[in-house]
Amino acid sequence: MTDSDSALTLSALISGAAGMLVPFVGGTQPEGDPVVRDVALHEPGARTDYSGNIVLVSARIEDRFALGSLLDEIGTAVAVVLPPDATKDVSLLGGNPAHLFSRSPWVDWTELFKVLIGLLGAGRIVSPAPQVDNLHTLARWISTRSGAAVTIEDLDSRVLAYAVVGHDVDPIRNQTILGGAVPAWRVERLMANGFLPAIWRSDDVVVRNSEDEDPARMVIALKSGTETLGTIWAALDDDTNREELRQILLEVRQTAAAMMLREVHRAQYERRLQESALADLVSRGVDPAVPASLLGLQRDARHTVATLGTDTPSSRSLMFHVQALRAGARTAQVGADLLVVLPLLDGEVEETDVAHSLMAQLARVSRGRAGLVSVGPVVHDLSDLRHSAHVARQVLDAASMDGAALSQPGRDGPTVLTAADVPDALTLIEVTDLLAPIAATITEPLEALRRHDLDHGTSFVDTIAAVLARPGNLTEAARELGIHANSLRYRLDRINGVSGINLQAAPARLRTALGLLLWQRGREQHPRPAGTDKKRK
Repeated sequence: MTDSDSALTLSALISGAAGMLVPFVGGTQPEGDPVVRDVALHEPGARTDYSGNIVLVSARIEDRFALGSLLDEIGTAVAVVLPPDATKDVSLLGGNPAHLFSRSPWVDWTELFKVLIGLLGAGRIVSPAPQVDNLHTLARWISTRSGAAVTIEDLDSRVLAYAVVGHDVDPIRNQTILGGAVPAWRVERLMANGFLPAIWRSDDVVVRNSEDEDPARMVIALKSGTETLGTIWAALDDDTNREELRQILLEVRQTAAAMMLREVHRAQYERRLQESALADLVSRGVDPAVPASLLGLQRDARHTVATLGTDTPSSRSLMFHVQALRAGARTAQVGADLLVVLPLLDGEVEETDVAHSLMAQLARVSRGRAGLVSVGPVVHDLSDLRHSAHVARQVLDAASMDGAALSQPGRDGPTVLTAADVPDALTLIEVTDLLAPIAATITEPLEALRRHDLDHGTSFVDTIAAVLARPGNLTEAARELGIHANSLRYRLDRINGVSGINLQAAPARLRTALGLLLWQRGREQHPRPAGTDKKRK
């Protein structure tokens, strides 16, 4: 447990954690908004009074019996945070006095513990006036009350909020506001003379009188427990009531610290949480308790998924263009692939509409053959985005098989395809994906040939591929292989003897073609043996 004496309502703590906690969907939550005074890590087997605590449970909770036993042990807690994979079966719980949450799968226990402790240390937001609920409105409230120019800065001297009411701004403050940060030379000077470290150590208002070109300032550090989060700077002139300004800064210090922690926390974690949540959404689906706001999407809007291929400088450039050109676009990286979740614009109904408008937009910013983009089906529910992403990736794979889909002379910029552009190749991709469970059976004759190629330096697999690519034309296949047509016929007899593949039989041709396609789909798992293209017999 911590030594913090701070307290925060559970709702304020959950709001500040910005999606790190997911409401537990397995049962009815207790009513009320209890006060949390500390964060505790559960110690299995140790009966402890967890009153006033939010308890983090890292042990596996696999069934209703384990969950019931756990809550009997720590039932005095205000709230309990369970692992993401904990059972949702609450049939044995009855009336549970603790609020239940699951840890978001996109953060670990250490991150969660640090954020909760920080929020408690900063305390609750006690607004000094109505509608003062963020750093910008707080800065303006201070400036209005005191007449001073005010900036609120983080520890790196970046400006998080500023306000100027009724006074001219001195040159230093003007540079700070316009540049979004205190000028580097001034930070170096304040560090060198010890002024900044003195502010960070102090629990009171610190005054810096004017000196040479440096104007006078009144500063207070914002803290969470003993950790300094940032500072409030207020300009001083001859008309400033210094004692009144000092009291204002002392009055708002706790509120400013709590606001800063929440806003900095959101800035630091929210984007990563969105990216991680989106990646899970388009690859594995999403927990229905995860709010759409965490995903950065509107739950009632229609969406589609565009796939840009593997992460390369070219595809990443396309991704940045898509984000800039399409309002509300959200990116996700799944494995090595870049995907973009797109809300539909006005006038767009089907994925073909999205493809046409996206291609027109990208043509203006990407010159030449800048890449290939595929668009999946339009979906009306976020839970269906996984299907849209799956089809989009299949379309991209199908396009690599269908050269005709890419041969569009005179077109600038990327080519944007949908399922309608590659129907035949897409059907084959879908078939091979369905056949994946029996892939070993289908490719067994080809595996015999591949082993023979590896052991004897032959090129039987290449021979099979060349013949199937030119049906009914052995002469063309032989020319591609660099051998005489009679030699090709002799080689096909040898292939039949090694593997049983007889390309004169239609079923054998179909099975072999499917086997080659399965190999192509799983080429990362089944790479071609080195040297099979070097020697032909």
